[in-house]
Amino acid sequence: MTPLPLELVSVLCKAADAPEDVHSVEALVALWLADNRDEPEGEDFPWSVLCVFELREHPDVLWAFIRQALAGCKTIWQVVMLSAGPLEDLITDYGADFIDKIEREARHSARFAYALTGVWPADEADPALWARIETARAGAMPTGLDMGGPLPAR
Repeated sequence: MTPLPLELVSVLCKAADAPEDVHSVEALVALWLADNRDEPEGEDFPWSVLCVFELREHPDVLWAFIRQALAGCKTIWQVVMLSAGPLEDLITDYGADFIDKIEREARHSARFAYALTGVWPADEADPALWARIETARAGAMPTGLDMGGPLPAR
């Protein structure tokens, strides 16, 4: 079990009316997946999205969340939310530190390479880093998120 950072459990999740038993990445993943199963009608995001956003301050925990959430995704919308949110944030904020892990994961997981197809560079993105992201996701691009391809098996 991967514990969540104490400040996230004690302040952020409680402030967002999260269930009191959310103390691990695994518990947050389950709740996040449930909250993001389908595209919402309005523009409000569930509390779990706000809690996951705060994981940006904890890159190793964010990486664990991304990998576990991706393994549990059952809908394209969940992958869209993961790609354009936590995964894109990780790459933007810590890409240089995680690029080797990202490349390795993309080589070994068609699902991860597929998720990378929904990530786009920030304006100030490092061109060398993004060249590596482009290479890591190249095989998945023809059937990726923007092309409407199916969600690869785990």
